[in-house]
Amino acid sequence: MFSTLVLPPDLVADDVIAVRDQVSARIAAVLRPKSGKRREGDAPLPKGVELLAALPPHIDRPWKRFDAATTELQGFRSMRASAQADRRHAAASEAERSAANIDSDDRWRAFEQWNAGAAGLSDDGEAPAPSEARWLYAQLFPAPDGLRFITRRPRVQWTAMVQRMKTLEEERAQAVIEGFGGTRHHRQLVAAHARFGDAYGFTAVATAKESGPTDGRPQWSAARDALRSLIQKIESHADPEIPGSEALAAFLLAPYVEMVDDLARSRRRAPARKDEAVSAPPVEAGGTP
Repeated sequence: MFSTLVLPPDLVADDVIAVRDQVSARIAAVLRPKSGKRREGDAPLPKGVELLAALPPHIDRPWKRFDAATTELQGFRSMRASAQADRRHAAASEAERSAANIDSDDRWRAFEQWNAGAAGLSDDGEAPAPSEARWLYAQLFPAPDGLRFITRRPRVQWTAMVQRMKTLEEERAQAVIEGFGGTRHHRQLVAAHARFGDAYGFTAVATAKESGPTDGRPQWSAARDALRSLIQKIESHADPEIPGSEALAAFLLAPYVEMVDDLARSRRRAPARKDEAVSAPPVEAGGTP
């Protein structure tokens, strides 16, 4: 009997949604198809449960309210899960930005050291002349700033790097790179530059999504209240003088009874632990079970 219904204290949203799905399947089983016949393969109905053209109104209305409330709760949980995944993805994106920035800085330092080494050679009459390496160094790392552009804000750094990368694409710069064995340095610099551009959204779109919903208490409360009302309405439908009413009520209430039993078994299996004297953590806003 559920006339004074108290929902299990350890009831969570997953339980409510699962009960909704089970009850929905049972309602579909007892409603007569338009053809008037059940499909082959449908499970037989329990003894005493007859096909109905429609649910009794006082069951149908609370059922629809419960279904709507549970659907809203399920939609909220889906949006919240998506928002949490987005936040985790954003955190990963921040880690990639940091890694891309470090990679770019290291490649520029290595390239500067290679270019400085080539520029420090004495003129021995071989081509390319060290003066060409000094020309390239002046283009990329002019005094007094030198390598300071890699310490600037990402947008400022990006603009400075783009200008230098264009210089490196020119025929004169390519001759210096190839002549002094800097091809490997240049290849790694190009890869690091592309990674930096992607990570910071300069060469690929990087959007920050709005924060998703966090407070699901209204949806959770509405679903619980709707479940409580539905169970009471189904129970009140059972009357020994109405043929089939008791069988129908038992059939529709079975998922809820099964859930209550499952929760009770879980409580009995849980090992007893002595409570520790610790301060309770603050309740997270919007903590839907």
